[in-house]
Amino acid sequence: MEHAAVPAPDGGGMISPVAVIWILALIAAVACALGQQGPPFFRAEDVRPHGEADPHPLAPGLLTWIFGENLNSFPGCAAQNTMDPGTYKTELCGTRVLVGGIEARLIFAGQSQINLVLPDHPWEDEMVNFQVIHDGRASPIVPVRFGFKRPVVSLASPAFAGLPVWVRVENPWGTGSLRYPARVEPWDFAAGRFDVRFQGEELASLPLPYFGQGIRGIGGMIGLPHEVPQEYLDRVPLHLVYRLDRPGIYQVRYTEYRYQAMSKETTVYQQSKWTAIEILPSTDEQRRAWLRSLAGPAPTDAVELLSNYLPSLLCERDESSLRLLAPYLKHPDRLVRDYARYALNYFNNGLLQRVLPGQQPLQTSVR
Repeated sequence: MEHAAVPAPDGGGMISPVAVIWILALIAAVACALGQQGPPFFRAEDVRPHGEADPHPLAPGLLTWIFGENLNSFPGCAAQNTMDPGTYKTELCGTRVLVGGIEARLIFAGQSQINLVLPDHPWEDEMVNFQVIHDGRASPIVPVRFGFKRPVVSLASPAFAGLPVWVRVENPWGTGSLRYPARVEPWDFAAGRFDVRFQGEELASLPLPYFGQGIRGIGGMIGLPHEVPQEYLDRVPLHLVYRLDRPGIYQVRYTEYRYQAMSKETTVYQQSKWTAIEILPSTDEQRRAWLRSLAGPAPTDAVELLSNYLPSLLCERDESSLRLLAPYLKHPDRLVRDYARYALNYFNNGLLQRVLPGQQPLQTSVR
């Protein structure tokens, strides 16, 4: 049987039938190879809370997305109703996600992105294995960090009796963070309050005027000229609410409240465990050296004054501290002036009238 030759595209010769078959076979093989996907692939930093560009510790039940390669076939598919969690399934278009061996509910599964809801399992402060499986092909197992499910309290820096005690609170991701100052009253931590025990007994807070401390939704936070420096975020001066002048082990618990406008009720939003912090002994010379450091050139920036310098100064309530505070009663920034006027509540009235005759502490809300 004879086969007719095929003219070459440039008209300069003929292509044999065998060559045509080889060319067609090569085209088919390339098309087949291009149509095949490798196994799914992603990295730990590609697993993030939904909407976030950077990785953060995860939490059970959190809306999450994964970015990677070959997570599904193009164009992917979504849950029947992405607004209705009842329609989320554990498999979409042949793609499944295992979190700690538990199938997650999927909202969308695309070639390079998966949106899912993490299983409601009690993971906390640990690494949990993630794996994506598509049409029977599995990605490598990728450990991803889960954070705490409740606030975690710690000392922001070593603390000494009679000196500033700054406490740090790390909230679970997505539940907000602390910023000091929240308001111009030095003792007001806005949504949060602290309970403190020492030697088995609850410590009484300092006798100060309170204006709804611990309730979010009443008054809000003050606006500052610029953001608080990163190193000052998530910490508060506990010495402005409790007298912490004895060395030893203290137990501290942080509670954050939410105010429900409809029911006019205040409820606990989140709460830390009782956490031990150690306050070390201090010496007279150590305290004098600390006060001398404050008596040197002070910062001029209002945010630095409010978030660090002035609250640190107020851990001592003697004449030296009062004289260092006095110039800020006439500071050009209104927030600094109001903060200083409220700070006068920390000082003995006799001392106050001797050093600043006629000057009265601010005791009514200016919000």
